[in-house]
Amino acid sequence: MPVVLTLGTKYVIADNPAWWQEFLQEHVSILAMNEEEGEALTGFADPLSAANKALDWVDLVLCTAGPAGLYMAGFTEEEAKRKTQHPLLPGAIPEFNQFEFSRAMRHQDCVNPLRIYSHIAPYMGGPEKIMNTNGAGDGALAALLHDITANNYHRNNVPNSSKHKCKWLTYSSLAQVCKYANRVSYQVLNQHSPRLTRGLPEREDSLEEAYWDR
Repeated sequence: MPVVLTLGTKYVIADNPAWWQEFLQEHVSILAMNEEEGEALTGFADPLSAANKALDWVDLVLCTAGPAGLYMAGFTEEEAKRKTQHPLLPGAIPEFNQFEFSRAMRHQDCVNPLRIYSHIAPYMGGPEKIMNTNGAGDGALAALLHDITANNYHRNNVPNSSKHKCKWLTYSSLAQVCKYANRVSYQVLNQHSPRLTRGLPEREDSLEEAYWDR
């Protein structure tokens, strides 16, 4: 059972980052943070670098970065990696999203672990007017946890599916989880309440019909 920790404030982390690093390594599988908390924890202001450093201690990282969108970092099995079909992105790690179409695994479940990363800019450029930032990061994490739960549900009900030939942690690829987390976060930012007041649409009005035929 993966253990999830979300960093509540940079000030608590900055008070004793070494203690938190040891705590993460010993007890935590999935880490959620924003770029300020990531800097306090790792010393890296760049969210990609911070997420990469956090992989020294945990299996999967979600790092929200305000107007820069969000980053994810994790592990997959070398032989099961999948190349992205999106443009390769520059950054502190060149072409870091090269294998973002891979599904995340816990480090201990990999024979030959490979670090994988993904990034997504704010959905539709972000809300025209941000109503409330409370809960946006929690919404993104909720999307990730929903995907992990979906994977466990599918494994229990269809154990012989090719979706489970490896002990993947997520049901979807890292890139797809980023999209889901990004969309939920946008919806929270676009309303007054930190909790979703309605479900997400099955099809987005902002996307062309051709998108759904892919």
